[in-house]
Amino acid sequence: MNILLHYKMDKQPITTSNPMIYYRLIALWVLNEAMLGGIIHGFKLPVSGLIVGSCAVICICLIAWYVPVKGAIIKATIIVAIFKMMLSPQAPPPAYIAVFFQGLMGELLFRKKGFFQLSCFLLAGLSLLESGLQRILVLTIIYGKDLWIVINDFINGLTKQKIATNYSLLIGITYLLVHLITGLLVGWLASVLPKRIEAWRIEGINKITITRNDPIAISPKTNRKKGLKRGLLIVWIILVILYVQSEFRIGTPLLPSHISLRILIRSLIIILAWIFIVGPLLKQLLHYWLQKKKTRSGKEIQEVIQLLPATQQLIVQCWRSSATKKGWKRVGAAAKLILVNSLATAPSSEENRDVYILTGQVQTGKTSSLVSWSEKRKDVFGILTPVVNNKRMFMDVQTRERFPMEAKEGETNVLSVGKFVFSKTSFDRAVEVIQKASHEEGWLIIDEVGPMELRGEGFAEIITKVLDLKSDNQNLLLIVREGLVQKVLDIFRIKDPVVIYNTSTLG
Repeated sequence: MNILLHYKMDKQPITTSNPMIYYRLIALWVLNEAMLGGIIHGFKLPVSGLIVGSCAVICICLIAWYVPVKGAIIKATIIVAIFKMMLSPQAPPPAYIAVFFQGLMGELLFRKKGFFQLSCFLLAGLSLLESGLQRILVLTIIYGKDLWIVINDFINGLTKQKIATNYSLLIGITYLLVHLITGLLVGWLASVLPKRIEAWRIEGINKITITRNDPIAISPKTNRKKGLKRGLLIVWIILVILYVQSEFRIGTPLLPSHISLRILIRSLIIILAWIFIVGPLLKQLLHYWLQKKKTRSGKEIQEVIQLLPATQQLIVQCWRSSATKKGWKRVGAAAKLILVNSLATAPSSEENRDVYILTGQVQTGKTSSLVSWSEKRKDVFGILTPVVNNKRMFMDVQTRERFPMEAKEGETNVLSVGKFVFSKTSFDRAVEVIQKASHEEGWLIIDEVGPMELRGEGFAEIITKVLDLKSDNQNLLLIVREGLVQKVLDIFRIKDPVVIYNTSTLG
């Protein structure tokens, strides 16, 4: 069952008809940032930006395809950043910059629904270029332009050229080109993945069952090296004093003037300044902002927390299932299994979903909101049941004509539900309104589907007929009280409805 999610981000409601798929993709993105990024960082591999960034781009593109809703990508980005804060509190601010850059670019690029492939290429290319530029910028800030001078002098000295060549510029351009080319390849892969996933699913690729496990306990690692940090703080203070003394020539400079030593001392000062002042300050501001977002996104965070163990289990099982292959072929086979099983229940973004269910508790204004909504449109038909002077009435949505729903005193042809007694004659008249409206283009409302319909009375027969029509030009909107939704879906065999909780999402 697809449920329309409602949450607020900067006071704007966001909806998605694929909640479980949405949460699974967020869980994969979180594990990419926390688990894969941690492994790469642990092995000190120089390609963390390429690998982690590429996987993040694919997750964003899949969210854009399966949950093509305004705000879904940026909301997912905030949730991923919150988990990064909880799981890796020591992660530096540049790591968050990369995540937010990818998310913001994804949100902007995928707003135009007709340019999915182009958006994939642009997102991947720009995201990986940003990763490369960030590395070069960090090196320049830490080591200064002296680093590039030393590189040029060293290579020119080896080649013994008469005319000096700016090798550091060539290295930087090559580094960025590698990121750009990788980005274009990743963009191409992301653009064809949805169709490939569907083809793999049709081929009958191995299905691996994943269930919700107990939520993981998030306990960030504590830093026990307090003595080391105190020592580094003392070293940093001494280096700053010496650097200022030598730079402003307060007496005889105490620091050596050799360029290599100057680069080393400068880098130590900047790194330690980042560790003790800049990093903690930025991190505290970022964590404060994310904590505020965390309180607003509590439900979504709990959903992802519950899915994380199952998603980890899925990844492990997929890796084991691909043990017959070796090297990159095994990586590809495992990735294929992970994607197919994670997105197994996802309908294509191009599928027509013409059955909507408005739900909520009794007497929460469902009918009243639909009366107001339908007044503003000319393409709404069917039956509503407003209460007028404490009496339930039928209302023809198109003509606004009202007629009694409850049976008159002494009426024998009636339908009973609890303490309510309804006129069978009025129900037959309402069914005629629905029957006539079932061939119109736009929206057909049936208010409401309840206990009578579940036992085969009331609107049960006309609902079945309308569902059998399967009109591509009409959306069917059923009003169902909370607690009966699943029973209605089972009785009337409704698959993949869009379940909503207010009319603001209907446009």
